[in-house]
Amino acid sequence: MSLKKPKRISNRPGVYIFSYGSKPLYVGKAINLKKRVVSYFRKSDGLPPKIQKMLGEATTLKSIETGSEIEALIKEAELIKRYRPKYNSLMRDDKNYFFVGITKENFPRIFITHQPYKTRSPKPEVRNKSQSPMSKAYSGFGFRVSGFRYFGPFTSGGALHTTLKLLRRVFPYCTCKGTHKRPCLNSQIGKCPGFCCTKAEVGNRKSDVSKRRPEYGRNIRSIVAVLMGQKPRLTAKLKKRMKAAVKNERYEEAAKLRDQIFGLEDIFRHRGLIRHQISKEEGRGSWLETEAMLRKTLKSSTAVIRIEGYDISNIAGKEATGSMVVFTNGQADKSQYRKFRIKTVIGINDVDMIKEVLTRRLKHAEWPHPQLIVVDGGKGQLGAALKALRKSEIRSPRLRRRFVGQAKSEVPVVAALAKREEILYIEGGRAIALKKQDPVVLRLFQRIRDESHRFARAYHHKLREKAFLQK
Repeated sequence: MSLKKPKRISNRPGVYIFSYGSKPLYVGKAINLKKRVVSYFRKSDGLPPKIQKMLGEATTLKSIETGSEIEALIKEAELIKRYRPKYNSLMRDDKNYFFVGITKENFPRIFITHQPYKTRSPKPEVRNKSQSPMSKAYSGFGFRVSGFRYFGPFTSGGALHTTLKLLRRVFPYCTCKGTHKRPCLNSQIGKCPGFCCTKAEVGNRKSDVSKRRPEYGRNIRSIVAVLMGQKPRLTAKLKKRMKAAVKNERYEEAAKLRDQIFGLEDIFRHRGLIRHQISKEEGRGSWLETEAMLRKTLKSSTAVIRIEGYDISNIAGKEATGSMVVFTNGQADKSQYRKFRIKTVIGINDVDMIKEVLTRRLKHAEWPHPQLIVVDGGKGQLGAALKALRKSEIRSPRLRRRFVGQAKSEVPVVAALAKREEILYIEGGRAIALKKQDPVVLRLFQRIRDESHRFARAYHHKLREKAFLQK
C-alpha cells in the first residue's frame, strides 16, 4: 500500500475521503476520525478484499472535521451525492442507502425510504431502468421524483431516524395518514401542529388552518435546511425573525422562535443518541475487518455470519441452566437467544451439561445454523461439544440437508474459551493464546463469553427464586 498513514488527525467527528489524485474513491463518516482512519492501516491481510483494493488504488487521504455527529452524517451524504465514489457503490448496494422524502400536500409529511423511485404517489412516473438513487439522473443533493422531494443518500438509517426525531421536537410536522375526530397524541406532546389533521379544524371554513399553512411550511423548510447542511444560515434567519418580532412587540412569536433556536443548538450538542446510532452503523461496517481477522485466527475459509455462545450456571448442581446467545455479523441478536433447563444431568457436571444443551439445540434444524460455536470452559467442554455434534450426525448428508443446504465446508467450527488464560481450544488440538492475537478478536470472544454467562445466570436466578417461593 503506497498510501501513508496521516501523522495528525482529529479525534472529533467528521468525514474522510480516500482519493486517487483528485478523484474520490470512497467517502466515510466517523464519530472519531482518528480511531476510524487508523483502522484502515492495520495489516492488509486482515482487511476485506474490497477495502484492500481501494487502499491499493488510493493516493491521498483527506479528512474534514465537523462540529457534531449530525453534521458528519449530513456531510457524508452530500459528498457521496456530489462525487459518486466508486467504492461507496461497490461496498454498499444502492438499495441500502436511506433517503428522506417529503410529500406534495397542503401539509407535507416526511418519511424515510430506501427507494425514492417507488413513491406512494397516485400517479407514479415511469422510471428508466438505468436510473438508481446514485445515477446522474438525480443531480445535486436534493431531487424530485413524481413530485416528491428527496434528500440523500444517507448511510446510517438509525442516526437519520434519530435526527428527524430530534428535529420534530423543534419543528413539528404531521405523520398522520388521514384526518381524525380527536387531536392526535403527537399534537398533545408537541410533535404535530394538530390543526393539519383534525377534522374539526380542516373541515371548518372559518378555521384559521389556511392562515397557519405558512407556519407549517416554515417548519418543513427548516428541516430541509438542516438536512442540506445549512444550519448556520437557518440559525441566523431565526435570530433575525426573533429580533423583528420583539421590535414589533409580538412577544409570543419571539418566545417561540427563541425556543426553536435553543432547541436547534441543543440537537447539535446532543451527542448521546446520535453517537450511539452512528457507532452501531460503524460497528456493522467494521465487522468485515473483524470477521477477516477471526477467520485468519481460526484458519477457516468459511464466512462467519452467525456465532452461538454457550454457558452453564448452577449452584451445587441445583436448578442448573444452559444458555445459547447469538451474534449476527458481530452484533448481539437477542431475538435468537435460547435458554435450557438441564434435565438429564444430576450433580455438578458442567461437561455433561454442555453436551446435553448442544444435543438439544442441534435437534432444531429449523433454527439458522452457526458458522462458529463457542462454549465456556476448557478441553473438557470442547470434547463434550464435539461429541454432541458427532451424535447429531451433523456431518452426514441427511442432516446437512436439514440445515438449509449446509455444505461440508460449512460444518461449524467449535471452540472452548478458558476464562483466566484467555486460551481458545479448537478441534484438532490447537490452543490459541487470544492475548497474542489482534485485540479486536480477543474482545469479540470476551463479549460472547460474558453475554452467554450473563444470560445463563439470569435464568438460573429466576429458577432459584421460583423454587424458593414454592417451598
